Amino acid sequence: MADLFVAGGIVTALEDAAVAVGRLDAALAGNPLRRAWISWSELDTARRHAGADGRKVDLFRLAAHLHGLPLRLGDTASALERGREIAGLNYAIELRSWMAAPDSEQQRVRDIALDSLRDCRVGQPALVATAQGMLAWLAGQGSRPAIRAAVPLYLRDRGIMIHTLAAVTGGNALRTGPDDPDGFTVRFLDAVRREAADGRDLLLTMEREWRQARFRVDHRAGARSNSRLPAAVDLLAASPLLSITALAEALGCSVEGASRMLDALVQLEVAAEVTGRTGRGARRLYGLKRLLPIRAETTAVQRRARGGPRGRPKRVLTAPFAELADDAGAAEAPPDAESAEPTRLTAVSFDFDALDRLIAAADERTRGVRRLLDRIARGDKPFPTADGTEEPGAASS
Repeated sequence: MADLFVAGGIVTALEDAAVAVGRLDAALAGNPLRRAWISWSELDTARRHAGADGRKVDLFRLAAHLHGLPLRLGDTASALERGREIAGLNYAIELRSWMAAPDSEQQRVRDIALDSLRDCRVGQPALVATAQGMLAWLAGQGSRPAIRAAVPLYLRDRGIMIHTLAAVTGGNALRTGPDDPDGFTVRFLDAVRREAADGRDLLLTMEREWRQARFRVDHRAGARSNSRLPAAVDLLAASPLLSITALAEALGCSVEGASRMLDALVQLEVAAEVTGRTGRGARRLYGLKRLLPIRAETTAVQRRARGGPRGRPKRVLTAPFAELADDAGAAEAPPDAESAEPTRLTAVSFDFDALDRLIAAADERTRGVRRLLDRIARGDKPFPTADGTEEPGAASS
């Protein structure tokens, strides 16, 4: 076996990146929140990749746009600015499709990029070979989205990680453009380290929020042995966004019962209705309370609790999945609630097949946006009716 050689300036960056990736990969192993983490990390990765390509996108607005929700636009925004933002959001959704729902052409180009990584510098450590393979691909005018989508697959093939971590691409190394191989490799490794560390922080924050939500339900709702509220909390924590019908399907209960459970969780300040639409056939989406800022980005009419304050809700300016702030219920938290890695809860059993269908619906919305963009590019009508194609976001959640 050939000896692996790494230049001295790369060693420290390589070690830090490898440790960060390993910690994230180990944290995801057997984690019940892995599906939700993958979904949100793919969305945030698409946002970062769009930023590296010169298109600034807000994560919460991207989530709302992906789910087909009408966006609130600033009164002072010009038509050009609005059009530019929608184009950026559509571009980010297209980037997400390379990771979550690639079409046949994307798969073909991604596989070519993956083969190019496999052929590059076999005698180097996997992360270093990935950086140099990416640099060689870009020097040959290869597709940026393709190589970024191929990196997690290559690292899994090399045994660096068990899971395919879409968040770990080293994509931020492309912001300043390629230069000498060693300089680009260090930038790539630093980007991988930050991506893996941010991904692990996201997972720990999701676990902490799940833990606090379960604690509040158990102690404030007087949970009974046959109560389904803990299972509803588990499903909210394990899914990106949840509709009433999706919860009913997953728990095997009636739609009315699922609606009452979600209303109870909102009253307990565990969950938030991130959007609401009035009228027949309205679709209501829910998430744990840290997803509430999505509601400020939509124009949907909000339901007001009886006796509550009038007017539309204030926009919550909080970083996506930032550390949970202390609130009125913090004193009720168990002593180890602030530990770096809280003890994982045992999830209440529910239908993971239903959860898979829920996440598959978000992937189908990604494909719907791509079909829409392709039709516009060909000069066709955006929403033909002859083939029964629906608008993006029309798929049920």
